[in-house]
Amino acid sequence: FQMILTVFLSNNEQILTEVPITPETTCRDVVEFCKEPGEGSCHLAEVWRGNERPIPFDHMMYDHLQKWGPRREEVKFFLRHEESPTESNEQ
Repeated sequence: FQMILTVFLSNNEQILTEVPITPETTCRDVVEFCKEPGEGSCHLAEVWRGNERPIPFDHMMYDHLQKWGPRREEVKFFLRHEESPTESNEQ
């Protein structure tokens, strides 16, 4: 099983990367795959109908995408080059 997750690396949606997703892939794996070597804290955010929310690092991305079902086409994923608001709350 493999899916491809498109992640936009900037707000203008010009720069993107395609991340291979398997049932074992976590959100952290996706972030590590997308970010530049040596880059500091980043997080993955999903945007749907104007609402953005950060995805927890331990989230299993394959299951997450499956849950969206046919609406998956409407969801965009962005790599945000800053610490996730949720992760910093937990520390």
